Amino acid sequence: MNRSTHAVVALLAAVPVTLRAQEEPDLRAEVRELRARLDELEELQVETSDKVGGRAVLQAFTAASFDLGGHVSSLFTYIDGEADSEAGHMVSLVELFVKAEVDEEWSLFAAPAFYTFNGALLDNPATPTVAGDPVFVPDNDATENLFLSRIYGQWQPSDLLQVQAGVVGSPHGVTNREWFLPGRTIAQANLHTRVLLANQLYPAFLRGARVLGKLTVGAHDWVGYDAYFGVQEDDAADGLGGARLGYTFGELGLTLAANYGRGTRPASTQPMLNFGILQSPFLPEPFLARDYRFGGLDVDWRSSRFAFKGEAYYSAEDGFRDQRALSAEATWFVLPELGLSYRFDFYDAGSDLAPMLAIPAVASRGHSTEHVVGVCYDPHPSVRLRLDLHHNNLPNTDDTVQYANLSWSIGF
Repeated sequence: MNRSTHAVVALLAAVPVTLRAQEEPDLRAEVRELRARLDELEELQVETSDKVGGRAVLQAFTAASFDLGGHVSSLFTYIDGEADSEAGHMVSLVELFVKAEVDEEWSLFAAPAFYTFNGALLDNPATPTVAGDPVFVPDNDATENLFLSRIYGQWQPSDLLQVQAGVVGSPHGVTNREWFLPGRTIAQANLHTRVLLANQLYPAFLRGARVLGKLTVGAHDWVGYDAYFGVQEDDAADGLGGARLGYTFGELGLTLAANYGRGTRPASTQPMLNFGILQSPFLPEPFLARDYRFGGLDVDWRSSRFAFKGEAYYSAEDGFRDQRALSAEATWFVLPELGLSYRFDFYDAGSDLAPMLAIPAVASRGHSTEHVVGVCYDPHPSVRLRLDLHHNNLPNTDDTVQYANLSWSIGF
């Protein structure tokens, strides 16, 4: 018997003395039940030992620490287009963060999320001849309401090596890496990553593995690397991969990085429903599949009062026009709790099948530019309120759309 079993037996041996003194039949019956249960547990222990032999049994509920957090974010919008205007709820998101540390090297992390959205399109797909005619999409037209943006096991023996496996994030783009929505000063993502669940230019997350780490250089600087390989949820047969290599000037708060990636963009499985969503002027997925290879640079600079993040990419699309993207965002914190932001986005989405032509053919998807002016206010360290004003030039037309987004996030 193990130590705990000995303790139980000793306790049971002492109980009859007390019972004889107290002469309580009910307690005697309880002792008999406890002894019977102990015999059952001993038999089960022997049975389990016979089955597993000398092998170790995987343990559960043994985490050294367990953390639970998350956030609730919501966005409302007013869109003023060339032909019409719309106002209403765009999207609300509940995201949980669960982390369990088994020991100093091994840990688990998961981020289950639920959202509901009404689309808020910049161009009504029901009126293709009227550019800039906004519309909202009903909740029940959402592609999915529950998703996992992160769920992985992690092994980190040192700062130089960290291995993650499961549903992991890609390292490309400053905004994409900072996927924690309450941390954004402008709630809406840049044009080429606006549809989170789609691989528009590079994947936001994937099913696979990620290897990353950093090496200290001198007293304040370091080199960081981040590589990944896996598949997309809707294309489990075609692998994709990429890497990012950056150098951080610690005293300046400045990071410069180079990026590379490759993979396959799968064709839409529902082309009739394949129209731009979440204030994106482009389709979230292409009508026609293609392989891609991209390269790019990103810059991240932070100080106590100012922040700048920028990225530029060029993607070679096999058999189609290439994609290009540029995004630059600057924020000045007038007060620690008050920030003013400006962002410029440019996105050329290459080419794809144009089914609305008289004779469907491959045609340019065009390019779009967007100017954003925003203000964010933090009345509490866990609460962020934002007002963002957007001016979007629609692709393949001279028409424009203006919209205002009011959003809030509460972290916990």
